[in-house]
Amino acid sequence: MTNVKPSELNYDKYTTDKYDQDIINSIPFHKELHRHIADFVVKNFDSAKEYEILDLGTGTGITAKLLQDLLPKAKIDAVDFSEQMIAGAKKKLDDKNTHYLLGDYSKMSFDKQYDIVVSVIGLHHQNTEGKQKMFGKIHSLLKQSGVFIFGDLMTYADKYEAARNHALHYHHLVEHAADEMTLTEWAHHHMFLNDLASIEDQTEWLTRIGFKVQKDFSKMNTALLLCIKN
Repeated sequence: MTNVKPSELNYDKYTTDKYDQDIINSIPFHKELHRHIADFVVKNFDSAKEYEILDLGTGTGITAKLLQDLLPKAKIDAVDFSEQMIAGAKKKLDDKNTHYLLGDYSKMSFDKQYDIVVSVIGLHHQNTEGKQKMFGKIHSLLKQSGVFIFGDLMTYADKYEAARNHALHYHHLVEHAADEMTLTEWAHHHMFLNDLASIEDQTEWLTRIGFKVQKDFSKMNTALLLCIKN
């Protein structure tokens, strides 16, 4: 289940522009993660086709905008449980091909299947049981050979590697926060609101459900898993 409410998260307090800058500053390698997503999409999808895409936790539409630019004929269902976030996404995205869904995606039902399901910096707000349920749900929502693009904050099975990367993450927050209040809020977010699972565990869960999983990127606590439905 989702372990936070929209009101607990930093993004309901800020304008879209401030949130967009804060998320880039606060998530190590946020831009690099998206470059890897872009490279994968360009190599594996045809920009002329009308793909069906589900963006879980769209936020202000940063990832959805990237996908829309690369796949302009795609139809995107953009889901978020924050009205503030969806309002921000509407400023970025082409409404003609975007359908907005307000709600907690862990509790929602969807009435079609997708070529791509994407979740970027969102599933870490699910507990262990919630993540596993979501992976199963995502697998069922994908067409055969569909792709789950999973970029998120993750930890490591090795406790020493986990500790080192947590330390590096906090160092990144200290170095890049816009001001003391922003640092306080994002450090609190990472320490008390995030529920990170290891890359190793999540790869195992995804594989067991029926995905072929490729670790495409991993630095500090930021990772990208590309998962193809078998």
